[in-house]
Amino acid sequence: MHYQDLAEHLGAVLALLGTFASLSGFLFWRMLVRMEKKLDQLHDATFHCQTGLADRFVGRGEFRKEKEDLWGAVNAHSHSSEGRVVR
Repeated sequence: MHYQDLAEHLGAVLALLGTFASLSGFLFWRMLVRMEKKLDQLHDATFHCQTGLADRFVGRGEFRKEKEDLWGAVNAHSHSSEGRVVR
């Protein structure tokens, strides 16, 4: 085997490896930055959605009576001979 021939090309191979490693590092960094921006957007959208939920839905105190009535109807009912629900 001709090791002197390999030694001549070693510098070029290492230069190419360094170039590709740098390019890969830059692309990985760019991917992480984009992912961070998308996660920040997702967090902002989720936070704004949570703050808007209080205005869109009925509070617990207002809903309690209706919920108790529904559970009462589910737990305390009977059936007619035809299978229909009788309260």
